[in-house]
Amino acid sequence: MDEATLLALLNRMNLWWGGEGVQKSLKKADHRRRDFYKIRERLMTSSRPILTIRGPRQVGKTTLCGQLIESLLTEERIPSDRILYLTIENSAVLSNPEGVIEEAIETFKTNILQRDFRDVDGTVYVFIDEVQKAPNWADTLKYYTDTYSNLQFVATGSISTLIKSDAGDTLIGRMDEQIMMPMKFIEYVRYESVLDQETAYDESTELRSKFEESVKEGDSTALRGALSRFFGVHESEKPQLQRLKDEYLLKGGYPGVLTETVPDSYNLLDTDLRNTVTGDLANVFQVEKPEKVLRVLSLLAASTGAKVSKSSIAEAADVSRQTVDAYLDHLDEFYLINRCPKYSGSEYSSGGLPKIYLQDVGIYNAINGTLAESTLENPDALGPIFETAVCDHTRRLQFYLSNAQNAGISYYDSGGEVDFVLDGNEYLVPIEVKNGDSTSRSLRGLKRFLEERNAEFGICVNNSDVLDHEDGIVHVPAWIYLFLC
Repeated sequence: MDEATLLALLNRMNLWWGGEGVQKSLKKADHRRRDFYKIRERLMTSSRPILTIRGPRQVGKTTLCGQLIESLLTEERIPSDRILYLTIENSAVLSNPEGVIEEAIETFKTNILQRDFRDVDGTVYVFIDEVQKAPNWADTLKYYTDTYSNLQFVATGSISTLIKSDAGDTLIGRMDEQIMMPMKFIEYVRYESVLDQETAYDESTELRSKFEESVKEGDSTALRGALSRFFGVHESEKPQLQRLKDEYLLKGGYPGVLTETVPDSYNLLDTDLRNTVTGDLANVFQVEKPEKVLRVLSLLAASTGAKVSKSSIAEAADVSRQTVDAYLDHLDEFYLINRCPKYSGSEYSSGGLPKIYLQDVGIYNAINGTLAESTLENPDALGPIFETAVCDHTRRLQFYLSNAQNAGISYYDSGGEVDFVLDGNEYLVPIEVKNGDSTSRSLRGLKRFLEERNAEFGICVNNSDVLDHEDGIVHVPAWIYLFLC
């Protein structure tokens, strides 16, 4: 692309160069997710010159870039000519992406900054959206960070492993990584202002810290005290919190559904999923029949909560078992599924069949045809939906408990089943999910796990507003558990 054409394109992407604010198409929303504050802190304090933000399409990475740029301009008072934004997804860029990052940086330096980076007193920020679509991007960023000490890159990508493998050894020691996933339930609460944002943050943090204290000390007292206090203090907000919980169980956590009705959420999620699988995924992995990937994903949704036989999936989808293996890896890399292996003790078993959940409950409902308010009155349909949401939130909780080292959870099946197991060096917690009143159920698997594995207590998440404690089992209402995670 010639310099004049590229400069005109960059001016359209960077309206702040002309004295305007960050365009609505870039920042999209004024509401700031909790991720924004964590990532902004890392951007301002990290000693590493490259921050990568990975996550699925439509999860809000572009919005985050726009909000970070607005924060730099208005709160940090960074001059507008020290911020460059480039999206590789622009059609003109995608038509010839070879060398576009270097060309954009040099065009920015010559025409906007109008001086060498070494002559700038302060940091120059370069945002690159969907960076993995630019060939040799890691080598380019390495060159610029090695050459100029005051460049700070923020690079986003929609594919789990490719952005890491592209970087490989090239950016070791230069790169901070952040994963951005669909919103948790607490984001619904913050967005709707049922609790003000500071209160919601403080309350969730307090509950999670008491959970951590209890699991690492092997005593549920701290957790039970925090749960009881929260249950009592927020009695008046409970109807609204339960309503938002039901809405979350239907629509899920993609930001685009926040302001949509349930029917419109279906159309949005279905379109995005189809574009992701038949477009990006098929192109990246050269899948000849992307409709087969959708078929495999549909079969996984239909078997949520059950052990998955790859041979059975292969037969039903009319593909080979090796193809199923490849498709599962592809779906993993696009953040569409969560795998849950069988728990065996000190490490995961390689022998038992895994369970596989869709990552986002809204996507699950779009595929299964359950994205409808009538689903809330259908216990048979709601059970797997509820379990899918708890799986996702429990993985986030495990990530927190492990100090961001591990988001893997397992299930237990030995003389009785336990839906999820949180396992770490200092803790072992079984978690069961019941759509009804958990105190009226036998919970044989949970009790057996507590006895045989010497776990100090277990959690039973219920969808019937039961907060109780008996026989080493803490019964937690869904609206509190999801808020806690």
